[in-house]
Amino acid sequence: MLPIRDENRPVTRPYVNYGLLLTNISVFFFFFLQGIRSLEAAIINFGAIPIEILYGKRLWTLLSSMFIHADVSHIFGNMLYLWIFGDNVEDALGHFRYLLFYLAGGLIANFVHIASLFLQIPTMGPGGFMIPTVGASGAISAILGAYIILYPKARIRTLVFYIFIQIVSVPAYYYLGFWFLYQLVMGVFSLTGLSSGVAFWAHIGGFVAGVLVIKAFGVKPRVRGRPMITERLVERPYVIPRTRTPIIEALIEVDRVRVVAELPGVEERNISITVSEWEFTISAEGEGVRYYGRAVLPVMVVPKVENLSFKNGVLSFVLYRVF
Repeated sequence: MLPIRDENRPVTRPYVNYGLLLTNISVFFFFFLQGIRSLEAAIINFGAIPIEILYGKRLWTLLSSMFIHADVSHIFGNMLYLWIFGDNVEDALGHFRYLLFYLAGGLIANFVHIASLFLQIPTMGPGGFMIPTVGASGAISAILGAYIILYPKARIRTLVFYIFIQIVSVPAYYYLGFWFLYQLVMGVFSLTGLSSGVAFWAHIGGFVAGVLVIKAFGVKPRVRGRPMITERLVERPYVIPRTRTPIIEALIEVDRVRVVAELPGVEERNISITVSEWEFTISAEGEGVRYYGRAVLPVMVVPKVENLSFKNGVLSFVLYRVF
């Protein structure tokens, strides 16, 4: 599975996330375009080598290593995840706190990776302490941990490679939960001597750190839009003989959409409501009258009708918003 984008637009413009993307990409291509030897030298010179960190040497590489990547696939994967998930976390934390969160997540991820090397000594020996660690994946893992707490029901547009290539929309808690489970399984396998060149425990440490920080500080997602907006949603019906378009009003609240429709002359059992994430239709039929109305919503909702009521020809129900 490969994420394409999320259906969760931020309220504010994510300037810090843009800056992190630009910095990572610029640093990579600065060395990459000079040749493979230049890139290899950058990994040695700016990567965090665990044995040196343990001896208190070149501690600044704990930060510099976050902006060095080993190859094109490495930078592409990390920047894709940063682009998709970083803007919303910055939206919730604010620009400055997001930058601190990103850097702190990367540092914690590096320390967890170094700690995991002690558990690998019985199977792999001390050689892992000499291998430089590079990449922004530890910091990005912290962002993923924050995202699953802040926006668990946000939909992630995902490219799935299974028999046929198709695009599906899955909840963030499912996609990121599966991602973390994979990191955890591979991290356990790495302790048995499995060598993959991936610092799985850095990913695990960063993700857990992101979850704990958001929980500890009680960070809440920002709500897009005004607290309450009243809109009259009236659309022309499809061409159906003797079919009327009901008057539909939608009240957009912080966490829900209240819908009211006038359907005089029909009974509740003859009313049909169909809801998708971005629109709904109402159809009904009584003696000598038929109604059909379709309305497109300005916000995404859970496709489930709640609190349905029909009295004196007035239909009302609630649709809960998706964040």
